[in-house]
Amino acid sequence: MDKEQLILKLDEEDDKITNELDYSYINNISITQNKVDLAFKTLIEGFDEALYVIPKYQRKYIWKKEQVENLAISLIRGLPIPPIYVYRNKNNQMEILDGQQRIMSLFLYYKGKYIKNITNTQIELQKLMSNEDLLNGKKKFGEILEEFYELKDVKYKLKYIEENKEKELDITYADLPAYIKKSVNFTNISVIEIKVNGNDSNKNRVLYKVFENLNSAGTPLKNQELRNGVYQSLFYDMLHEINNNNLKWREIYGEKHPNSKDVELLLRFCAVQHNFKLVDEKIVIENYNNSYPQLLNDFSDEAINFNEEEIKYYQKSLEIFINRVEIKSKKPRLLLESLYLASQYVGGDYKINDEICNELLDDEEYTKNTLSSSSSKSKVTARFNYVYRKLQQYVKRNKG
Repeated sequence: MDKEQLILKLDEEDDKITNELDYSYINNISITQNKVDLAFKTLIEGFDEALYVIPKYQRKYIWKKEQVENLAISLIRGLPIPPIYVYRNKNNQMEILDGQQRIMSLFLYYKGKYIKNITNTQIELQKLMSNEDLLNGKKKFGEILEEFYELKDVKYKLKYIEENKEKELDITYADLPAYIKKSVNFTNISVIEIKVNGNDSNKNRVLYKVFENLNSAGTPLKNQELRNGVYQSLFYDMLHEINNNNLKWREIYGEKHPNSKDVELLLRFCAVQHNFKLVDEKIVIENYNNSYPQLLNDFSDEAINFNEEEIKYYQKSLEIFINRVEIKSKKPRLLLESLYLASQYVGGDYKINDEICNELLDDEEYTKNTLSSSSSKSKVTARFNYVYRKLQQYVKRNKG
C-alpha cells in the first residue's frame, strides 16, 4: 500500500484501540439515584442562575431550531421528556451528565430566542460555563449567552394538517394563552441525581461509566468526550489550553477534531510518559493491562490531584515536543505518540521531521507492530522500543 493508504490504515487501527470500552471493575462501590420532579419554569430559572451547569468540555450545543420546536411541542402536549441526569460537583452545583442539549433547548424556548447566524448555530458551552461573572453570581446564564452569541427573537410553531391544508399554530412561550402557560410552567421534568457511595478515589470512574451508558442510546459520545465531561481538573484545563491556542500544535494535528481526538492524543502523550519508563536502555511498561481506554482513564483519575508543579512539568514536555516537530503533512497518531515518548529519552538539538517519520512508515518492522493487535502489551513494548532505537540512530547519524 502507498504511504497515504498506510497512514489511513494506521489511524483506523488507532481508532480501534482508543475507542474500546474500559472493562476495568469497580470494587466497594454502590450507586444511588435520587429523583426529583421539577416544574419547567423552576428548572429553567435554576439553569439561568447556574444551579444546574454543563461541564466545561462537553459537546457543543448543536440542536436545530426544528428540534427545539419539537421538544416544545412535547412540553405543551404533556408528552414524556427524558430525565436530566446530574451529579453534585465540589461547588455543590448540579453538573449535567446527560441532557445538556434538552435543557439548553428548553432555555431557548423559554426565552423565545435562537442563534441568529444560521450557518453556525453551534454554541461553545465551555466558554460560557467558565465565565467568572456567571461563576460569581454577578450575571445570569442568559446574559452571558447573549454577550458571546448573537441571538434573535423567534416564533416557535406547531404545524398541523386541517382540511388537507398545512397550518401553523404559534406556540412561542411568551405568546401562549395564560391558562396554557400556567400548565406549561408546572409541567414536571425529572431530574435524577447520581450519587456514588464508597471509595471516593473511584467516583470519577463510576461517573464515566454512567455517562457512557446514558449516551449509548443516541449519538454515542467517544471515550475522550466522556472523559472531558467527567475528569475536569487543572490538568485537563492545561490540555485544552494547548489544544485550543497552540498554533504549532494545530499545524501538526490539523483542524480541531469533533470528537476530541486531538485532546486525547495530548493526554496519551502524558499518560505514556507517566507509565512507560526507560530502564537499562529499554522502555518498560508499568500499569498497563492491554487497554488504552483503561490506561487513559487511570491516568485521568490520577491527574485530578496533580499539583501546579506536576502540571507545569507535563506542559513543558508537551511544548518542547511540539516545538521539535517540523512536518509538512499529517502523520499517524500512533507514530506521533511513539516519537513523543522516544524524544523524552533521546537528548540533543534535533527536529522530528518528515525524514524520520517516512523512514519509520517505510519500515516493515515498525508497521508489523502497529497494524494489528497494537494495544497488546507486547506490541506496545515492541513499538516504543523500536522507535526509540530508530530515533537514537537518526539523531546520531545527523550529528556527523
